[in-house]
Amino acid sequence: MEVEGRHIPIRHLDKPFWPQLGLTKGDLVNYYVEMAPYVLPHLRGRPFIMKPYPEGVGGRSFYRWALPSYAPPWLHRWRYRASTEERTIEMLVVDGLPELVWVAGQACIELHPWLSRIDDPTHPDLAFFDLDPGPGVDLGGCLAVAVWLHDMLERRGVRCYAKTSGRRGLHVLVPIERRYTFRQAREWVRTAAQALAAEHPDHITLDKSLAARRNRVLIDYAQNGLGKSMVAPYSARATPQATVSAPLTWAEVAGGRVRAEDFTLLTMPQRAKAMGDLLAPMARGQELPALGLASQ
Repeated sequence: MEVEGRHIPIRHLDKPFWPQLGLTKGDLVNYYVEMAPYVLPHLRGRPFIMKPYPEGVGGRSFYRWALPSYAPPWLHRWRYRASTEERTIEMLVVDGLPELVWVAGQACIELHPWLSRIDDPTHPDLAFFDLDPGPGVDLGGCLAVAVWLHDMLERRGVRCYAKTSGRRGLHVLVPIERRYTFRQAREWVRTAAQALAAEHPDHITLDKSLAARRNRVLIDYAQNGLGKSMVAPYSARATPQATVSAPLTWAEVAGGRVRAEDFTLLTMPQRAKAMGDLLAPMARGQELPALGLASQ
């Protein structure tokens, strides 16, 4: 493909990626081309972790932090060295349509950006609550918890936004000013989650053990960390139904009738065109004073 002056070789466009639906690798590429105006604002400037599915949703997958040696030289790269590593790696930064098309051509069904940006990687601009339903709970249980969380944060003057994970869970996102460390952001999310769990102990847990999660929603705060990623808004997911991570209105969340399979590669483009990017206001950060968190 020729994309904005870049020649991008893409092989096996007709390979079945979602066999049950008749969707191919080419359909994945076309989806990201069509959704680029909505996807790219949530990827630009962020380190990107690749997750190829060479055989589609039914095959193996693996995470790839470092760009492969055959990656074209024009890709935006960022050099990163973890404190536990002796070597520096080059990570991809998906800043534009050519990078997005290349990623799709590498069979990366899912998009996994960091919560921080390359110009200040130790200070995130996003904190999030990962709502994961335990045994005996469905997405409806996560919707109820999200409403309680929204109400609690709203009373404290904190803006938050919701999206499906594209699988069984829900994400509640809080845009923040880039002056908090990951430790501070994580502790803030943990404190809020503990307060909500204290109000609804029969419905919420922070304990990851199977016994504690039964019939409860786990609020996982540990994902707020340096090097951790969150599946991007509008990202496709490697599910048989070709679901995507869909931003929601709070009216939809409160209605309680959302299903992950309502939002797919086939339905999301029309929804995005009709509703716009529901998460566009996240570009404006905010302080986190309500729970006693001070910057340092």
